[in-house]
Amino acid sequence: MATVQLFATCLGDLAFPDAVADAEALLREAGFEVEFPGAQVCCGQPAFNAGHRAAARRVGRTFARAFSRTAPVVMPSGSCTAMVAHRLPELLGVEPWEVYELSAFLAAAGFEPRRLNEGRTVAYHDSCHMLRDLRISDEPRRLLEVSGATIAPLPRQDLCCGFGGTFSVRQPELSLAMADDKLAGAAGAEALVTADPGCITHLRGRSERTGGPRVVHLATVLARGLG
Repeated sequence: MATVQLFATCLGDLAFPDAVADAEALLREAGFEVEFPGAQVCCGQPAFNAGHRAAARRVGRTFARAFSRTAPVVMPSGSCTAMVAHRLPELLGVEPWEVYELSAFLAAAGFEPRRLNEGRTVAYHDSCHMLRDLRISDEPRRLLEVSGATIAPLPRQDLCCGFGGTFSVRQPELSLAMADDKLAGAAGAEALVTADPGCITHLRGRSERTGGPRVVHLATVLARGLG
């Protein structure tokens, strides 16, 4: 049985542990042995995005110590995958890891989720890192469709949700307007699904305040259905 290493990410660990557990369940269902390195902390992305390269390097070294290169590293987060795949090796001066975003890994493995979402309608939001850095768009939609879901298209699917790391702090009014626009586009769906914890943090928080649609991680929808 092939082995993969699962990286929870900071937000996954602190805010969305259920999504991390669902990611593990999907990987096991796909036939993989899952290792969860106990020393994992953060990939350094928050500090890196804020321009603090020295701090990002210090934090990034915790990732380098925790994860080996003997098995692929799978992450339920597009932004963290982009950080580890495209920026962390150069930042630390090390060889790259074999890194995959969860939906891309499952799709490449030929995994077909159970049809837990038969007759349900969802909208899917592409996070900026997944769409632009990783070029991952079709894989999560295909998995949702195999699970039985119908995907309602969002207007301007390429637009950011407004989170953007520190952007949501530095430009709060614009950030909230972008979230409202994204949520309004999903008004006809039972849930807005995305594969990035940062987007979920921003969109779910705003949706709970405005009475918008449910915002759910892709791993949860595939592992347990919308419920």
